[in-house]
Amino acid sequence: MTGRRTLGFTAFLLASAALGSTSAFAATCESLTGLKLPDTTILTATSQAAGTFAPPRPNGAAGRPVATAFCRVTGSIKPTSDSDIRFEVWLPLTGWTGRYESVGNGGYAGAISYNDMLSPIAAGSAVASTDDGHESRPNTDTAWAVGHPEKVIDFAYRAVHLTAVVGKAVTEAFYGKKASYNYFIGCSTGGREAQNEAQRYPDDFDGISAGDPAANWSNEHSADASNMKTFVASEAGYISQDQLQKLGQAVIDQCDEVDGVKDGLINDPRMCKIDRSKLPLTAAQVKTYDAMIAGTHTSKGELVFPGMPYSSEGVGWGQYFAGPSFAEAPAKARRAEMANNTFTNLVYHDPNWTFLNYDPDKSPVDIRKAMGSLMDAMNPSYAGFKAHGGKLISYHGWADSDISPFTTVNFYNATIKAQGGLDKTQAFYRLFMVPGMGHCGGGPGPNAFGQYGGTGDADHDVVAALEQWVEKGIAPTRIVATRYSDPERTKPTMTRPLCMFPNASKYKGTGDTNDAANFVCAPSPVK
Repeated sequence: MTGRRTLGFTAFLLASAALGSTSAFAATCESLTGLKLPDTTILTATSQAAGTFAPPRPNGAAGRPVATAFCRVTGSIKPTSDSDIRFEVWLPLTGWTGRYESVGNGGYAGAISYNDMLSPIAAGSAVASTDDGHESRPNTDTAWAVGHPEKVIDFAYRAVHLTAVVGKAVTEAFYGKKASYNYFIGCSTGGREAQNEAQRYPDDFDGISAGDPAANWSNEHSADASNMKTFVASEAGYISQDQLQKLGQAVIDQCDEVDGVKDGLINDPRMCKIDRSKLPLTAAQVKTYDAMIAGTHTSKGELVFPGMPYSSEGVGWGQYFAGPSFAEAPAKARRAEMANNTFTNLVYHDPNWTFLNYDPDKSPVDIRKAMGSLMDAMNPSYAGFKAHGGKLISYHGWADSDISPFTTVNFYNATIKAQGGLDKTQAFYRLFMVPGMGHCGGGPGPNAFGQYGGTGDADHDVVAALEQWVEKGIAPTRIVATRYSDPERTKPTMTRPLCMFPNASKYKGTGDTNDAANFVCAPSPVK
């Protein structure tokens, strides 16, 4: 690896006059184009009136207008000759809370996470995002990585770190003082980035939220290939999207009341015991199903990556594994796209490789050797993060079929062991499992709890809860999640407490089961 440098701003001082400031801040928005930072070019700095800027969604559809007037800064960081890390920093023109926040990415990134910047800016935080050093759509594509090892490093961890360094410097230059508190918020790839920051750059952030983290990255993508190979091994064993919906409902019907509440949710899939003879599957399909539930193993039976949770079948298997049809699944199922792009361009550099070439003994070793040290965020020490005083909140949907929730549970248990006990772990790191939620959202359960928030209260907004923990020392023990019946989230139909793992919500025995007030957090029956 060449050209790896860390930007040092400890001696960075910027006089207001040098920027031609005429505002109440240390600098005018437009004058930030003159800001000189190592390896960094500020491309534009423009003032945006409230409601006038509608950020583009990654797929090109129009986004929601930004409700807050802000200074929009765009730029590029080039730590190597082959790097071009694009970033944006949005700075509230009024009502700045003194907070700085970076937001994470999804999939293989390749675009600014505009929509995830909306809540932070509305909450009064300065907020930044990066494309992770490349442009690509869809975010399953990795063609950008071929012949560009420095861009792979940028994607792995460098882009997020340098964007944090530069973003905080831009914030300080504009307001004339450092942010009082620094946060990172991400889910999926953003969750991996979150944990990587806590482990690799522990001084970057005071508070970190890591949702459904792709932290066990190497083994996860081995599972992608293995699961796809299993799912389309034969047409007889293939389970269609329509069948998966019926299968998911049949599993929920069998396991719905295992927690004492009939509510269409599986509170903890580890409690379920499913009678295969009562499932709407043929013998060949049951074989496929069992393999998906069991997880990915070597030929000797060694676990590579945990299996899918009960209740995820109807939530995500259709998109991730089944695709539109048996014939189309190898090309159009999302996990097929991820597996093929990962191994083809990042591991084997062979355009002819597909998940059908997956070897249960060789492929997991190869991907860990090629990418593990760059991508994986599985160090349970957190020594530097604890020394910094950092706080970490993680959450994971119990019905997530993109990234198995069991990998997060397993890592959290490993962290408890490494830290020397649950109390020592929960002093800085807390996990909340979300019944019925799919990957970062969706699913039949209560799946809205301020994942990219900060605009709500600490009882209902995980970002606000993180801020309260960092700034006031009040650690969250539960966060109330809500299920809505409309996309605008104006019609709540259920609330349920998300409890600090290993606790789980327990019905009091009376009252509306759609009301969080009728539940308590109690030790889970599953150890």
